[in-house]
Amino acid sequence: MRRALPFALALLLPAVSLLAQEAEGGHAEGWSSPIWHVPMIAWQIINFLLVVGLFIYLLRRPAPLFFKGRAAKILEQLEKATHDKEEAQERLREVESKMASLKDEVSSIEQASLQAAEADKARVLAEAEVMRERIRKETADEIERRLAGARRELQAYAADMAVALAREAIAKGISESDEDRLRASFLDRMKEMAHGRGR
Repeated sequence: MRRALPFALALLLPAVSLLAQEAEGGHAEGWSSPIWHVPMIAWQIINFLLVVGLFIYLLRRPAPLFFKGRAAKILEQLEKATHDKEEAQERLREVESKMASLKDEVSSIEQASLQAAEADKARVLAEAEVMRERIRKETADEIERRLAGARRELQAYAADMAVALAREAIAKGISESDEDRLRASFLDRMKEMAHGRGR
């Protein structure tokens, strides 16, 4: 309302001057004619000074308040900007510290991974050693079992041969001394064969 008043007065002043012209002369002769024996330029200067004075009068209170409010708002914005800057710097410091701790964390993870890999390697080698030992023992047991079977077969073969030789000796009528000699020779040969297979 107060801001609209100066504009209304500025619009009314020319109308007042025209009314004054009509009161004196009965009709308007234009902007160049004097009013009340005062030149028109003087009325224009007076009009301008009145408008300026009215503006100064009406704005002497709101203008300082406006500028004071504007200054307070600018200060508030500056404080907010400073606060935002400090918060951004604090966040930046937090991010940098997290990045530094992240590097340490990555390094510790790599170290743990290397240790786990070494432990897995040692475990796999130990399991392989256990498996190799088991295979060696199973192989040795299998060889021993087959050797025992071969000895039994050899003994059975030797017994069969002894029986066959004894029949042959009986059939040929060999003397006892010849039979003992043949038996000893046969047993020696069997022992040699057994030793040869055992190797």
